[in-house]
Amino acid sequence: MFQHALCVYPYRKDLKKFRFIPPLGLEFISKVIERYTKALDIIDLRYESKHTSDFLRPETDLVCFSVNWKRRVELMREEIMSIPPDIFTILGGRHATEDPEGWLTSCPNVDAVVRGDGEEVIEDLCKGMPLENIAGLSFRNGKGIKHNPARRLGAIKDQLYPDRRLRRYTYEVEVQNISTGVEFDMFSASRGCPFKCTFCSFNFNPWGEKRNWSGRSPESIVEELAQIKAPLVGFTDDIFTHDMDRVERICELILERGIRKKYIINARLEIARRPDVISKMELAGFAMLLIGIESAQDKTLHSMRKGFNTAKIRKYFDVLRGRSLLLHGYFIVGNVGESVAEMKQIVPFARELGLDTVNLTLLRNSPHSDLDKLVEQNPDYYITPTGKIYSDYCSIEEIKRLRRNLSKEFYTKRQLLRILNKMRRSGLLKLFLSPNFSHPARFVYSQIKARLGGDRR
Repeated sequence: MFQHALCVYPYRKDLKKFRFIPPLGLEFISKVIERYTKALDIIDLRYESKHTSDFLRPETDLVCFSVNWKRRVELMREEIMSIPPDIFTILGGRHATEDPEGWLTSCPNVDAVVRGDGEEVIEDLCKGMPLENIAGLSFRNGKGIKHNPARRLGAIKDQLYPDRRLRRYTYEVEVQNISTGVEFDMFSASRGCPFKCTFCSFNFNPWGEKRNWSGRSPESIVEELAQIKAPLVGFTDDIFTHDMDRVERICELILERGIRKKYIINARLEIARRPDVISKMELAGFAMLLIGIESAQDKTLHSMRKGFNTAKIRKYFDVLRGRSLLLHGYFIVGNVGESVAEMKQIVPFARELGLDTVNLTLLRNSPHSDLDKLVEQNPDYYITPTGKIYSDYCSIEEIKRLRRNLSKEFYTKRQLLRILNKMRRSGLLKLFLSPNFSHPARFVYSQIKARLGGDRR
């Protein structure tokens, strides 16, 4: 039994634009720890002027850091190194998982690093299991650093909810670092993805094991949703719509319980095969679909193993376009084998499909993706030490410039007004204009006006 556990999200100004996203992974861990400690606190440094050491108590004997992003590493190390060596300090998260040796070497006060999912590892630790017996743990054993065997990736569990009661902050949607007053929360209903897109490594652990898709039961999902105060919920699922029969049941239970919220989810285009379920989703409060399209070129879709071509994309969007749901498309600028002229087809293609919003990202290689193999097959392409991909025909700076230009081309006055109308149809606009929140209608309209003012069309 620990006396006092402190769980810390150690990011500050570098993640300020994502400040409205709660540290859900840390809250999952806290849910486990709270059964084995007399007192527990969660600290999100994005909302604090103090440092981690300021929250230590005389009885603090466990500190957990969530290290997910490779940003401001030196500042994070300063926070971690502020913990006295007599307090058991453990790191987890994606970046910690990818480099346990580096963190244990550079932070001599760190006792252990969790590799992969942390819930079972931290429970074994809290139960008092010897460190050398805990699968998925790297730790100091007095002779150096030992890496225990990996823990297999398990299915998501119905009974494990993140502990939102420990929050010290209200997470609200922000625009240009200004709060809208609309409380926001995150939700995890499934883990993993059954698809094998070339560029994706999110569903691989550091030793290359693919995470199979697993979903919580509709009953457990809706029970947790009923406990959430926020009116706007974003799902962390890589693909919420993998099992559309399950989605249908979730919608039915939401309607039966009378839960009135708005939801944002990641979806595959194949959702269009079930227009009956889409109708139920609209009734249940689903307001926005985030869809990975990636390219307007068939050759790229094939090399990326997307599982569809432009003809199928057009066919599916014929079903989706007339809905009240906001349609958001992910595209990659700088795909291997695409000319500048082909990249410029993104905007007209997005308009043809009827997308309301788009996200334009640069192609980046990461551990266990197959992009390095694709680059090897194209001798004029290269990968930087940080994973960015460029070619003899288009440098990284040129790709960035093209991305900015494509974004300006897409977000015209007409497009912004379209977004506003879709927000009205989906019910999102009513949410932001609600008198229950701190910012009235003039805030929303001022943001739109600001965007329109910079556009001459």
